[in-house]
Amino acid sequence: MLNDQCPQEESGIGEQVLSEISDTTFSEYPNNLTAAEYHELTVGSAIHPSLIERNFSHIEGEAVYDYLFISTAIPRKNAGRVTDGFLRAYQYVTTGGIWISGLDPFNNWRPMEWGRFKPTNPRIDLEKGKPVKYESPPKTPNRVTYFDVSDYVWDLVAQRYNIKRYHSPLALRLQDKYFIDAGGQKGRGAEGQFLYKSSPLLPLSPAPLLCFWEWVQQHPEIPIILCEGEKKAACLLSLGFVAIALPGIWNGRVGRKDFDERLHPDLLPLAQPGRKFQILFDYETKLKTRWSVFQATMRTGIAIEAAGCVCEVALLPGPEKGVDDFVVERGENANTLLTAIANDALSLKDYQSSFLVKHRGLRKYKPQIIVDVQYLTQALLVKEEEESKGAGEQGSRGAEGQRGRGAEGQGVGERTCCKILPCLINLYSRLPFTALTALTHPESTDCSKLTIPNQNILSSLVQDW
Repeated sequence: MLNDQCPQEESGIGEQVLSEISDTTFSEYPNNLTAAEYHELTVGSAIHPSLIERNFSHIEGEAVYDYLFISTAIPRKNAGRVTDGFLRAYQYVTTGGIWISGLDPFNNWRPMEWGRFKPTNPRIDLEKGKPVKYESPPKTPNRVTYFDVSDYVWDLVAQRYNIKRYHSPLALRLQDKYFIDAGGQKGRGAEGQFLYKSSPLLPLSPAPLLCFWEWVQQHPEIPIILCEGEKKAACLLSLGFVAIALPGIWNGRVGRKDFDERLHPDLLPLAQPGRKFQILFDYETKLKTRWSVFQATMRTGIAIEAAGCVCEVALLPGPEKGVDDFVVERGENANTLLTAIANDALSLKDYQSSFLVKHRGLRKYKPQIIVDVQYLTQALLVKEEEESKGAGEQGSRGAEGQRGRGAEGQGVGERTCCKILPCLINLYSRLPFTALTALTHPESTDCSKLTIPNQNILSSLVQDW
């Protein structure tokens, strides 16, 4: 079922996954996954089958309690059984769902006990009125997910960043790090080789010579993408990007703002000096949600830079919400488009500036009129400065006399327009459109009425921009 050979050239993950599924006949789905669950992962999120087999499994019944109730802080009876009230609160999980878990960076990259559960029948959040899609082990600090990566995906990553894979003597000496003690029996095969267990439901298999994430540690030139949700990270890995899944947008950092806020401990093993982290969160349209994502992105980015790394922010163009939805919708072009999005990622400072301009604009300047013309000069007219009554009338009559001389001579008003117009256009070209509307008031199209605008408004706008 797995294809561990590196392809000659990259193609869209949608085409790869769908062709592999259509060409393969499954007697049953891996790790007891149901047909609907497997379809959701492969077709709905474009995840490669090798990642599904190593990191996703179906559990149901009271076995779910063994995966979720791992904290010693959970109330228990004298015999060690969880109290009835606590069990009733989680009774809905017994109908089953998908268990997602990866590798532990602080336990020699062995399978992590912590994971997340996607129930088939989720509970409803009474405050938000929406179903809770994922459940984390209660009374346990959230962790990040490093997926167990297959050779096929590993080769995709090496190919994307033009890094050769080879089995050095160091890799052979590291083989014993993947010794797994399964049920009290030593993890050795019939021929004495070390065995490796990548999923609780899988049998022991020969251990890899070197863990994928240790290989990434040795290559700080490889950028790492942080995204919200396990399916999105698995989708990015299926395309050859190195991605780590955060359980939420706020879980890339820990601590309190302006006090002890810092990078999440699980991310520190890959936070080598100079390493680039790219934050890729969902595309949001609601103003309140966008503001929350902006704050989480900025605080996570500051923590990344404080650890000596480089932070960039990649933005999805929409309208698809998640990156997995984006990949499925774009099909064969998804790989090329995502590569362009990653290459065009903004620095943290540029992201902050661009977001604040779009979010806030120039709300303190109320426009006199909103223009909708093809060229700005068609709506360009600046209000005349008020003159004294006597001098104003005389100046007006003098200007009319100058303009009435005929076509042979150029009037004073026209000469003034020719001098002022280039200066105004130069100024307007440096201001955003929201600022232009505060300066435009087209009451007439007579070019001779063009005068210098209010200096207070101009100086204020120039200082702000």
